[in-house]
Amino acid sequence: MLALVMVGSAMLIALGLGKLFGWDIGLTAGMLAGSMTSTPVLVGAGDTLRHSGMSGTQLSSALDNLSLGYALTYLIGLVSLIVGARYLPKLQHQDLQTSAQQIARERGLDTDANRKVYLPVIRAYRVGPELVAWADGKNLRELGIYRQTGCYIERIRRNGILANPDGDAVLQMGDEIALVGYPDAHARLDPSFRNGKEVFDRDLLDMRIVTEEIVVKNHNAVGRRLAQLKLTDHGCFLNRVIRSQIEMPIDDNVVLNKGDVLQVSGDARRVKTIADRIGFISIHSQVTDLLAFCAFFIIGLMIGMITFQFSNFSFGIGNAAGLLFAGIMLGFLRANHPTFGYIPQGALNMVKEFGLMVFMAGVGLSAGSGIGNGLGAVGGQMLIAGLVVSLVPVVICFLFGAYVLRMNRALLFGAMMGARTCAPAMEIISDTARSNIPALGYAGTYAIANVLLTLAGTLIVIVWPGLG
Repeated sequence: MLALVMVGSAMLIALGLGKLFGWDIGLTAGMLAGSMTSTPVLVGAGDTLRHSGMSGTQLSSALDNLSLGYALTYLIGLVSLIVGARYLPKLQHQDLQTSAQQIARERGLDTDANRKVYLPVIRAYRVGPELVAWADGKNLRELGIYRQTGCYIERIRRNGILANPDGDAVLQMGDEIALVGYPDAHARLDPSFRNGKEVFDRDLLDMRIVTEEIVVKNHNAVGRRLAQLKLTDHGCFLNRVIRSQIEMPIDDNVVLNKGDVLQVSGDARRVKTIADRIGFISIHSQVTDLLAFCAFFIIGLMIGMITFQFSNFSFGIGNAAGLLFAGIMLGFLRANHPTFGYIPQGALNMVKEFGLMVFMAGVGLSAGSGIGNGLGAVGGQMLIAGLVVSLVPVVICFLFGAYVLRMNRALLFGAMMGARTCAPAMEIISDTARSNIPALGYAGTYAIANVLLTLAGTLIVIVWPGLG
């Protein structure tokens, strides 16, 4: 809902300002794209203009003005939102840090945005009289050692025989047990565990502890709460939950979505078992599946070429929306087939940055010839319009979320930054809240906003002629 309010209000304000200042559709759509720092709006508007039936001269002028409007307002939109993200939380009555802590208390979350992640370590101890007395004849399931100590009994050596215990095992005098847990959990162990009884046994300690990123895929995990996975019951430790490339707070009540990434540590065999149960381990190959990317790139362009004729006006979703839908299809197939469409993270970052630089260079070259005249003719108007379109929808979203939806402020500001699809502003909100709680709101609106912004570029061109 917030994404719809953000994009809808921005488009309406842009249309109103465009008519007020007497601009053409090119300047108006470019101003909207730049103020929202959204390249999908720019590409969507450009594709729709090319299919609008304009004459050659009109089309060339509109496309030049589209690039000009974007170039003049992009920095205004980016800087104003970053400044707004830093100071807007201070203008409201509720402190973001307090709001984040409130959510954390309600849900039992870790609020530390810079939480350190440690690899579990293995220690071996010999069972003595104190530990036998503490166990009091109860089996491991009844003792709930992980709940009490934060460590998990991975192996037991009894009478020279090494075994992996189940929940029915009972500790006996002279047993040697291998405990797996984080360093601070070992430090908190009751003296009845430690008390000078630590032993070194090469076979007992010979375990391969790994940390893997598990992608949620299987139907028996999707839609379930994190607590229902019972990772600790299987000897595994959860380090991170990542959704849409945003690290989420570790919350037992978080409902898992397909494509979520869980960073899990533990014995390699146990981690593999958990991965097979809920999805698959993200592969760590350095080979890019270029065939899949090229095929879906072509499919996206073909989808964008589809047009519908209404009287004298032809309408098509354009290349931007076509490539977006192709990307969604590719992502869906990759979520179900892990080896399909794989690209290493380093290569992905390079392609994204290089593509953005080439795109911005193209916009600059298109707008460069007229930017001097544009600054003189509409520079002041563009400055005002850029600030208004950038900040007023944010204020509207804040009022709607705070007083209509009555959202928690930390979640609300995260959702607002997601609706603006601005990761730098999201980082500022997290720093202000001193928590990654706002990421819960960001992930919920980011994907929807990307789709709506792509459609906004098309819609603003379609409705412009009807405004007179």
